[in-house]
Amino acid sequence: MSDVEEGGKKKGGQRGNKKNGGDKKKPALSKKKEKELQRQVEKRNAVMTAFNRYYEEEWGAERWPQLLESLKKPVRHCMMMNKYANVEEVKLKLKDCLSDLTMLDFVTIPCYASKSCSRFPQPSKDSNNITDYYILDAGSVLATEALDIQPDDNVLDICAAPGGKTLSVLQRLDKKYGRLTSNEIASDRRRRLRQVIESYIPPDAVEEVSTVVGKDGTRYYGEPEQYDKVLLDAPCSSERHLLHDDKEFELWSPKRSIVNANRQLSILKAAVHSVRIGGVVLYATCSISSLENDKVIEKMMKKGKIPIEPVKMKLTIGERTKYGIIITPDKTEGWGPLYFSLVKRTGESKES
Repeated sequence: MSDVEEGGKKKGGQRGNKKNGGDKKKPALSKKKEKELQRQVEKRNAVMTAFNRYYEEEWGAERWPQLLESLKKPVRHCMMMNKYANVEEVKLKLKDCLSDLTMLDFVTIPCYASKSCSRFPQPSKDSNNITDYYILDAGSVLATEALDIQPDDNVLDICAAPGGKTLSVLQRLDKKYGRLTSNEIASDRRRRLRQVIESYIPPDAVEEVSTVVGKDGTRYYGEPEQYDKVLLDAPCSSERHLLHDDKEFELWSPKRSIVNANRQLSILKAAVHSVRIGGVVLYATCSISSLENDKVIEKMMKKGKIPIEPVKMKLTIGERTKYGIIITPDKTEGWGPLYFSLVKRTGESKES
């Protein structure tokens, strides 16, 4: 029973009785707690000062404030329709919000954004037990556009979790002729990845087209020259997410990009090793640091043991960089950030 008993009488007498705590104030913080909170504020301010200095040098004093403000805004999402779901049931489910949806013209997989930036209805199962759509940043779907996946390609997604790009690849593959290997080393993330795939793809198609493995992406050297195309969505600084997570943001330092870049280069070497000669690798991050983007490609070209060359991508949004394209939320109505670089393997490994 609530604090109002049957008959409408409030337990304990009249409202606002001081004896019952009606005007009771919250206890004051201890000096120790106040000092701790002050230290946290000072630490965050110090990190923010260093963060601004670092990225202002990268993006320029004029551009950086605009980009920073766009990064602080909530991530914009779209609905990627599942080709295996019942279309008529999806239409019926969305009938009340169809007027608020607009189809994105920069991707070929059917994706819809909200004109009012309102929340989408949650994905659900259709009558065949297939989930109807996946909610993600539209830039993730662009990865499969840049990789130009064909229905009969043999594809490796070398850092596959949580699964948005994996599902984008599966939307493009023919279940009889195409093949996708999704790699994720962490067992819990790999389990969730399998659950996502099995939720969106019919059992017969999963068996034909999809394989999930758990190898170390930095040492994926067991299958040389096996794949037509490799998608590498590399672990990165993910600055937009940091700005929305106080605890994670407090751990940021300029060294973060250096550490990430070294790891990214290791995974890129493995990805290039895994693709056949003449095949392509799409290197992608959600970072705005050139150390984790163009400079990783540059190091691979100069120091890698396998020859590669950049391939110009045909994307309708984003800004050209030296070796790729970067999509930032201040220039693309809230999408991103996402960096893409497409490289082609042109020859044998010099080590062999």
